[in-house]
Amino acid sequence: MSLRRILILVGVMVCCYEAPLLSQSPGSSSEAELRALMAERRQASLEGDSDRIASSMVDDYLQTDVSGYVQDKTTWLNEYFNPLAELIKAGKFRWEIYDEKEVQLRLYGDTAVVIGSLELKSAGARIDRDRHTWVADPNASVSRVLRFTRVYVRKNGKWLLAALHNAVPLPPPAPPK
Repeated sequence: MSLRRILILVGVMVCCYEAPLLSQSPGSSSEAELRALMAERRQASLEGDSDRIASSMVDDYLQTDVSGYVQDKTTWLNEYFNPLAELIKAGKFRWEIYDEKEVQLRLYGDTAVVIGSLELKSAGARIDRDRHTWVADPNASVSRVLRFTRVYVRKNGKWLLAALHNAVPLPPPAPPK
């Protein structure tokens, strides 16, 4: 099944049903396997392990970043993750905080939708927004919270990340005057 069909299917399921169609109960082995993959991806991100990150994604992966820029798997790895991984391995960059919070997971057979927030704090590099990549900068630090939506699919018994959308939450509204 193509990624486009999977995303359409997930959209229909999310929009049309009041409760998730859980083929497995919460706390099931599928949920445990998915949470294990998420923990493995987190560790690989902290370590800059490009191979583990790439192997945890479908080949036709798509990502939309906070600016609305869409990248496929190869583009995301080449523009974003691999340059960051090189900085991590060279000791020029480190994640001080990389914590997922408020994670909600819904299983729909061999598809899962996960939302939550990701608190990030880093030192040693900054994002070059024009090139969508990381640049070493010993004086730089990044601190932000992202909201994410991730779509996972199970292929050949293994959960893989198929799509990701990151967003920067709006600031709270100003109090009325």
